[in-house]
Amino acid sequence: MKARVFRFLLALACGVAGAYGILALGQATPEADAGKPLQVPEGFIDELVTGGLLAPRAMAFAPDGRILLLERGTNSTDDINYASVRVFKNGQLLPTRALSVETCGDSERGLLGIALDPAFASNGYVYLYYTRRGPTPPVCGFNTATNGVDGPRNRVSRFTMTGDTIDPGTERVLLDNVITDIGYHNAGDMAFGADGYLYIAIGEGGIAPLAQSLTTLNGKVLRIRPTESGSPPYYSTAGNPYDTQAGAVYCGTLPLMTVNGATGACRETYAHGLRNPFRFTIRPGTSEAWVADVGGGVWEEINVIAAGANYGYPVREGPCPGGVLCDPSTQPAHPPFADPLYAYPHLAVYANFDSAVIGGAFYSGTTWPAEYHGDFFFADFARGFIQQLSYNGATQSWDAVEPEFATDGVGIVGLKEGLDHNLYYLAYLSDQRTSELRRIRRLGQGENVPPFANAAVSPTGGPLNTVFNFSAADSADPDGNLPLTYTWNFGDGSTVVTNVLTVTHTYTSAGPKSVSLTARDSANPPITSEASTLTVYPGNNPPTATIVLTNTTAPGRANYYMHDTWQYGVANASDDTALPMNAISWEIVFHHQTHHHPFVPYVQDVGGSFEIHVEEPDPVQWYRIILRVRDQQGQETTIYRDIMPVVATGQITTQPAGGFVLIDGITRTTPYTLTRIVDYDVSIQAPALQGIANFPREFDHWTSAQPGGYQFGMPPGGWSDSAVYVTVPPERRFELPMIAR
Repeated sequence: MKARVFRFLLALACGVAGAYGILALGQATPEADAGKPLQVPEGFIDELVTGGLLAPRAMAFAPDGRILLLERGTNSTDDINYASVRVFKNGQLLPTRALSVETCGDSERGLLGIALDPAFASNGYVYLYYTRRGPTPPVCGFNTATNGVDGPRNRVSRFTMTGDTIDPGTERVLLDNVITDIGYHNAGDMAFGADGYLYIAIGEGGIAPLAQSLTTLNGKVLRIRPTESGSPPYYSTAGNPYDTQAGAVYCGTLPLMTVNGATGACRETYAHGLRNPFRFTIRPGTSEAWVADVGGGVWEEINVIAAGANYGYPVREGPCPGGVLCDPSTQPAHPPFADPLYAYPHLAVYANFDSAVIGGAFYSGTTWPAEYHGDFFFADFARGFIQQLSYNGATQSWDAVEPEFATDGVGIVGLKEGLDHNLYYLAYLSDQRTSELRRIRRLGQGENVPPFANAAVSPTGGPLNTVFNFSAADSADPDGNLPLTYTWNFGDGSTVVTNVLTVTHTYTSAGPKSVSLTARDSANPPITSEASTLTVYPGNNPPTATIVLTNTTAPGRANYYMHDTWQYGVANASDDTALPMNAISWEIVFHHQTHHHPFVPYVQDVGGSFEIHVEEPDPVQWYRIILRVRDQQGQETTIYRDIMPVVATGQITTQPAGGFVLIDGITRTTPYTLTRIVDYDVSIQAPALQGIANFPREFDHWTSAQPGGYQFGMPPGGWSDSAVYVTVPPERRFELPMIAR
């Protein structure tokens, strides 16, 4: 596989389908209503805990009631690598950050996980999982001179919290050296078990074979016990499956701590064969880790982690061979692979775009009805539901409860049970500056559910005599206590109270105006909603600009091949007044079907370049270059252009027909048509032996004269090859393994 060079901050984010071969221009729009509540069962309420988070990552509940929150930051922060720990205390988000962390925050890297020590109340220990920078430029990129070995790496560090602040000088690096060359599938969730060990979920880093390799930390659940030792490693791995194996290595130290130069299995590994175990939880009172492993093209799965278990990725996903939809009841046992506790298929199988499992929480309280006691809850980031699993004693299985517990929650990135035994979740929205921590709570007897207000306006700015059209459409009341009464505060001292959905307003003074809308229901007594806010800019025209894109690899070619380098820049940026120094910001988004990953970076600059490098096999993909121009008043114009791929196909057959080959490690029955982006790296392998047409056959040659296993970049004009097999004569069949005779 070719080396990947990170020349820009690449992200994975949500997209809309587009046709190949076009370069689109348009306005970027939000993809979810900020703060809109989930659809929850009768007797429950989805309510705001705190908003204003800058791309939330994870949360932890302190025993004194505080909630520690990780945030990524946005284009309003001073540095794209800015990340922080925030404290929610006594009903408010404290304005002072507890800790700021310099990270590599591109792609899905950054400040990713948090756990509190079991003795946090007395020692203040906070454990953070984050992407540290590399020691040599590019500090957040792939250094081709060293094949990436001194690039950014994920690490786990312990800090000490005193009061509401964390002293950065208390950092003790526990575990380092987690590969993140590609940038995504970092995972990073952490939790302590009842055994006092810290469990850490690690993704395969976008390099699938690492999930099966025992000599790296990627694609694993790790288990370490932090210690107070005076020299590294600052943890024990006693009792782990490979701790005493001959040649075992502390892979989390940098440089590696070996015994007599050994390069064996990683002592820290507890289980392996995972793709992207983004979120997990420990079953209350145990050390049992319930891991939600985000799948590829077909299956999402929940795994109960067992010591030494192999969960199969990339050879297997869910109950089936990797990349295959099958009937689980027809599948044989899968040793050496452990079966998932629960798995569900994508809505559109064979495509990695519409599902992303987010675990999870057990309900361990008593105030919810009995049917919820002891049940497990998980979310799906892309499909927007929260699902409940309940134990079935008759079948000794955990089954999904229908209908889904909650819906309409696209963008959930974390789900935990709080100290009050309600479900808390982090809602990562398109407009990161309104990302929220929310809570699903059981209502008290006779408690009224507040309505939901949704404010919209058109236009957002213009000359002073502009008539602004405000709308409360999509506001609602779950209890049906109608009609709703709307109160508009236009930000200039004027208010309107009305029962109609639309109102107009004209301003007499220029300058930004903060507008708020609340809705009051008709219950007795009535209850008022959370405020929905927006900003308008009377007397101010929005800025304008044009995106300029250049394919520097092949000037004049408007669509991309893998490994192309593209330059982006801005032209004709203008406004009513001179634009400020930081007016221009960019976002580069990788779109794949409608699939999106939670982390979106920003950069403030007049332009730059990036390499097309995300090797997603599904060809329904494109890159969106988003330009934001913000004027001196804060009014922002957002435009985008899409770069689409050039696609080619390959035809793979066997002679005789009907055999199978391995394509990118996945078994494919021939004839098979392979569709990829031009220059995508393809790996193909013809098995040495297989049965075809009821006869044992052995591989003889490819018609292309390539060796049995080879790699190639998909050529622009397409490609074909055929694996020729010969029949094994009867006198030699006794030499073959039983399965091939």
